Amino acid sequence: MDIREELQQKYNYLFENVNLIRDMIGQVYLVEKNNKRYVLKLFRKNYSNQAIQSVDIMSYLYQNGYPVVKIIDTIDGNKYFISERENRVGVLYEYIDGVEPNKAELIEYIGEMAGKMRFAMSKYQSTLFHHDDEFFINRYIKILDQMNYKDIQAFKQHGKELWSRISDLPLGFCHGDYHTGNMLIDNRQKINLFDFDAAALSYPTYDIATVCDMTDYFSLSDSNFEIGFNQTYSMLERFLKGYSKFYMLNDTEIKSIFDFIAIRHFDIQATIIESLGLDCVNTNFIKNQYDWLMKWEKVCRNKL
Repeated sequence: MDIREELQQKYNYLFENVNLIRDMIGQVYLVEKNNKRYVLKLFRKNYSNQAIQSVDIMSYLYQNGYPVVKIIDTIDGNKYFISERENRVGVLYEYIDGVEPNKAELIEYIGEMAGKMRFAMSKYQSTLFHHDDEFFINRYIKILDQMNYKDIQAFKQHGKELWSRISDLPLGFCHGDYHTGNMLIDNRQKINLFDFDAAALSYPTYDIATVCDMTDYFSLSDSNFEIGFNQTYSMLERFLKGYSKFYMLNDTEIKSIFDFIAIRHFDIQATIIESLGLDCVNTNFIKNQYDWLMKWEKVCRNKL
């Protein structure tokens, strides 16, 4: 059974066009029926539990008036289906004709959205996955071990230091990938949020670090770290004007945001390699990532 046949069976829609647009944690398709568009996501097998949690969170937020992308029900009234193609979770979303928001212009609004999301999710009754150092740090360390990376100890030590500085922070709902690439601003100038695949009970300041980060992930130039720190701090100040309508951060939480920018490098690398395989990066790239972390650590120590 091909994708079109399966969609017809699950939704009773005969889609004319099904086009793959992205393949990472799952395969994402743009599908069309009578000039109306939808987005289909087929999650990888090992992401089924995250996919089902993501669907439940989005449904909860949508029902409570928070701007997330609407999920289309199957003919059986379910929010997702199990694809007969490799037994994977499939979800059909409403297509939003919009663009990625301009962070520099809308960061205060994005901050308000983050605070509102955290507040709404504080009343969520289901049990969330818990993301701690096993997810954020050790997931990548285990991958480096599988790759027999010879300087793994340096990553272990830095990861341990980073985690020791943030581990006592308050827990709360964390989207896990809160950046403007997971937002669409529609023709009513409303930002809609999607991709809750990494959501968990964790540290809400991780989301703040993700969206306020103004560094270049790949650049090792000194200016990237000096300018990046200053721009991140400026972005954070503006973000907090919106966020503070729901939550206030203390000084320790604010400082942690700069550690979470480093921790996010462990997280991103693990996710990329899990999705694309051990051969997608080489030892030189990994070494450069460690150098990046050391330069960021030095700048943060001097400025905080």
